[in-house]
Amino acid sequence: MKVKYFLVESQGKQKNAYSNIYVRFWVGREYDFKANTKINVLFDSWDNNKQKLKQRASTINKDLINSQLKELEKVIFDKWTLDTLNKSNITKDWLKDVINVFFGRAKSDELYKIYFVDWVEKFIEDSPKRLYKGSPIADRTIKHYKTTLYKIQGFESHNKVKLRFENIDLKFYRDFIDYCRTVEKLGNNTIGGYITNFKMWCKNIELEGLPINPQYKHSEFMALSNKTKDTYLNENEIDNIYNFDFEDSERLDNVRDLFVIGLRTGLRVSDFLYLKEISIEKGFIEIETAKTGTTVVIPLHPQVRAIIQKRHGQLPYTISEQKFNLYIKEICKKVGITEEIEGAKMNPDTKRKEVGVYPKYELISSHTCRRSFATNLYGKLPNMTIMSITGHGTEAVFLKYIKITKKEHAETLKRFWANEQENQGLTTVLRAVK
Repeated sequence: MKVKYFLVESQGKQKNAYSNIYVRFWVGREYDFKANTKINVLFDSWDNNKQKLKQRASTINKDLINSQLKELEKVIFDKWTLDTLNKSNITKDWLKDVINVFFGRAKSDELYKIYFVDWVEKFIEDSPKRLYKGSPIADRTIKHYKTTLYKIQGFESHNKVKLRFENIDLKFYRDFIDYCRTVEKLGNNTIGGYITNFKMWCKNIELEGLPINPQYKHSEFMALSNKTKDTYLNENEIDNIYNFDFEDSERLDNVRDLFVIGLRTGLRVSDFLYLKEISIEKGFIEIETAKTGTTVVIPLHPQVRAIIQKRHGQLPYTISEQKFNLYIKEICKKVGITEEIEGAKMNPDTKRKEVGVYPKYELISSHTCRRSFATNLYGKLPNMTIMSITGHGTEAVFLKYIKITKKEHAETLKRFWANEQENQGLTTVLRAVK
């Protein structure tokens, strides 16, 4: 397997003649390709032995041309290796296509081989037919892809650029983050979600044998994140919500029951608001989750069982997620969950979360259910057992949900030592210091 550059000698018979640089690529006797790079140089400036323009050549951009030829050689080898491993159809135009993609020459329906946004648009268009871990990609995931695309297009418009694959480097990474912060007014967690998509897309572009900039693998090119300020409800608070008498309000009584079902199942709001039935006889809830398509099996908590019995085997009637988020704040306020705590609250004017100190009930949302479920069971059951119910794929992601404070960890250790001392009958035998 070898690459060789050459000029067409017939054009060199005239003084000051020019020639395009051609490429020959061959693999044994089976494959032998020739193609035109369309780079035009003075014949006398070419060093055939060194396979590049001479140092003394007067050709404009000779250093750039030499570096491109060197890079093209690597791309040809890499593309050949990839295509042979993938058993791609190798035609007589194979080398010509590789060169055209490398230099950014493509037909209108092949712009995705050169430009980042065009490739992303095609990726999103094909996403409904793609599989992730054997299952179709969820609609909400595709929606997030589209949101990321809109931000890239906004970046391009703001900076008056059209991103090529080679432009996805550390400079782009820094400029994009600055754009998201200063122009879009976005937080690190939101930006981090976009960067995660970038890295996934770049990896797929590379797998397709297209010339993506390798800087996307750099340690700096990473998803940003802030430690979330989300709160959770402890066991006492949940019991107080469950036991509170909402007899004077059918609306709040219904929402309270939905709330407790969410708190005691660990399901996402997209799942527990739309449960069709819960069988008390079976004693379990088995459901395929809307977000990931994962099947989870959850035993009925006594409070959930009591709610179903109270409603004669029926579930509380469903409401919109928006109303649910509004009403559960009202419920928590009535129950007395009003202590001032640090958290992040949505500013209705900026549509962004702002960190501050607020009454706890103002920080409660549908996501509090799932976070409370995981946090309250943490340390009482093996993590893998809790994860099998919450559906978390990795322990690292699961642990991000846990919202136990340092003080609560210290209290847990204090109780452990007290129980240990009591169980072992330990007494203090040290003499007091005089």
